[in-house]
Amino acid sequence: MSNDSSSLADTEVHYLASEAVGDEFKLFVGHCPGEAAAKEPPVVLFLTDANGTFGSAIDIIRSMQLAQHLPSMVVVGIGYRRGGLADTLDLRTRDLTPTVDPAFVEFFPQQRETGGATNFLAFITEELKPWVRERLAVDPDRSVYFGHSFGGLFGVFTLLTKPETFERYAIGSPSLWWNAGTSFDLEAAYAEAHADLDAKAYFGIGALETQKGRHRESRNLPEEARARSNAIYIDMVDDMKRFVETLEARRYPSLRIEAEVFPDEFHVTVPTLNLSRGLRQLFDAPG
Repeated sequence: MSNDSSSLADTEVHYLASEAVGDEFKLFVGHCPGEAAAKEPPVVLFLTDANGTFGSAIDIIRSMQLAQHLPSMVVVGIGYRRGGLADTLDLRTRDLTPTVDPAFVEFFPQQRETGGATNFLAFITEELKPWVRERLAVDPDRSVYFGHSFGGLFGVFTLLTKPETFERYAIGSPSLWWNAGTSFDLEAAYAEAHADLDAKAYFGIGALETQKGRHRESRNLPEEARARSNAIYIDMVDDMKRFVETLEARRYPSLRIEAEVFPDEFHVTVPTLNLSRGLRQLFDAPG
């Protein structure tokens, strides 16, 4: 089903039921051929949280393509049959988190379903990719992933459990604090079982994604919401730095990794920077 004329040009909306997740997904598809359309098949960008990120991603990619900083792309945004990002918080928590986290649910009972990342990954690999291959006439294995926050956490989970799912990973502000840092345990388990990690990965985060910065970020929220948002001690900058340093120390022969911390940016102001800079690094555009 195509969007109406008031929406982004050359974009479509489809719906795909998933047996793996037991739910229906809203798929936002955007065609970004750029100047390289005739030279090579498009790269597929898989994007989570599409209810809130799809439009900005399309604009960023098309702007970068004006100077041929990016190849031809098809963007496949994974979202839900709801309104904007704020309307999908419970569903994204269900799908993007790798384990059940009772401590999180205690503070955010409206997001009580957690730990569905394995099912969501099965949806991508077993259901969505075949749909993309059939409907869009592209190779979904020639792909890049972008996710922010819980989406970044899901990117880390995929990188460490089924890294071949995507060729490139743009991981924005990953929630590595989830369930007492379970991602660090997952990384250690991967390292024990593998001598290599064949992937190209970018990690980006805002410098104010610390506990102190989170206090500043929440200053305009109502008192109850402000207290709840700061109830768990989180320093996402330190977490990401430690995680990247750990991966680099493994010296995997095939892993290419870049990481950046953006000055004076909050968790909610940095996603587009993570995406644009991540794409530049992953596709070796001019720096």
